[in-house]
Amino acid sequence: MDTRDRGRRTAVSGDSGDSGEGSLPGLTPLLYEATARLDAHFAACATAVGLTAAQANAVYELAEPVGMRELGRRMCCEPPNVTFVVDRLEERGLVVRGPLPGDRRAKQVALTADGLALRAELLAKLAEDPPLRGLGDADRRTLRTLLARALAESDPASADA
Repeated sequence: MDTRDRGRRTAVSGDSGDSGEGSLPGLTPLLYEATARLDAHFAACATAVGLTAAQANAVYELAEPVGMRELGRRMCCEPPNVTFVVDRLEERGLVVRGPLPGDRRAKQVALTADGLALRAELLAKLAEDPPLRGLGDADRRTLRTLLARALAESDPASADA
């Protein structure tokens, strides 16, 4: 049995099986399972609008024009990968590159009209049958608040400050 499968079964069945969470066993497998389901949903939505998951990630993150470096940070990608993804999107007429205001050496990426339309289509697909549909709006807001707090408090960058 693949250990990921065992972790997913544990998360779904509610067995604790997790010794890494101290006073709340089972949290890590549940987070892994939620992440896997969110990733699968995102990939399916990307395919439905004719994009790879990486391309959809870029389109999703381009709510406003950003520099290539910032886009890479948001996508959790190395610069060569961001360049490859943006090249493919540019070939399809979905993005344009130009100089980054304040730093003419750096490039800024922005969605074109077609890119904005495709982003709207992607966002609509993502809202269809989402993995966390079992939670009401109030529960999703609470979950978002708790996760944001946990991540902010464990951010390595904030520990240096």
